[in-house]
Amino acid sequence: MKTQLRMIRGDITTVDAEAIVNSANNDLVMGGGVSGAIRRVAGQQVQDECHKIGTVPLGTAVVTSGGLLKAQWIIHAAVNPLGMWADAKSVRNAVRATMKRAEEKQVKRLAFPALGTGAGALAVERCADILIEEVLKHCEADQTVLEEVMFVLYDEKPFAIFEERFKVRVLGEAPTPELADPRSLPELPAPQQPAAAPAAAPSGPVQPLGGRRPGKRPEPTRRYGPTPPRREGPPAPRPPSPAPAPAAGVPEPRPEPPPPAAPTPPPEPANGAAAEPPSPSA
Repeated sequence: MKTQLRMIRGDITTVDAEAIVNSANNDLVMGGGVSGAIRRVAGQQVQDECHKIGTVPLGTAVVTSGGLLKAQWIIHAAVNPLGMWADAKSVRNAVRATMKRAEEKQVKRLAFPALGTGAGALAVERCADILIEEVLKHCEADQTVLEEVMFVLYDEKPFAIFEERFKVRVLGEAPTPELADPRSLPELPAPQQPAAAPAAAPSGPVQPLGGRRPGKRPEPTRRYGPTPPRREGPPAPRPPSPAPAPAAGVPEPRPEPPPPAAPTPPPEPANGAAAEPPSPSA
């Protein structure tokens, strides 16, 4: 392979390249992240060119001028919809389309950022695998005009991840143990728990409370009948409340005797005759 691949930590807007790649959304709105940094340095004229192009399909790439950049061209790789995430398929297709646009413009020095890892939220590890794989596949054909392809990252952690993948895939070096897959590392020993105090030996057989065995709670065995229907009509009269009991030490009041009955008058004689007093006995 005649194309030279390089890793560079720095600002992609300052590299010495004929074309740089912009991680773009499919509406070509240059907002934040790498896209916003390119727009601030390149100038508003680049954004105006993008507005003239309009919306493009995901996984494609278009070319504008470099504006005020050192680079002559900016290749805008559409890796995610505006305001949404990128996926591996759109990034892979956009890298392939970018390589084709670079060949059409006869670009010899090309610089890539980490596509889709900013607003697109694609994992840096996945992005590094896709970019390195697709660039190697394109340049191994020996039919390319590209003489140098650079992977340019600004932040330390993403650069370290890309550099590790670059060493393994391009330079053929063994992976660094500190950056190896955490699943391949030996498991840490489990922390030792303090030994529990031995339980006192029971004096005889012990029956669990309630006769239940530990584990799942048993189902209740009581079954309830249906609720009786409500009766319609006036409510039943409440029974009178009992009289309160007398306090201790207080004599209970006696009931008063009834009044004496009035004397009954003698019966009147028949036919209106006056009654004669009884004669004294002889």
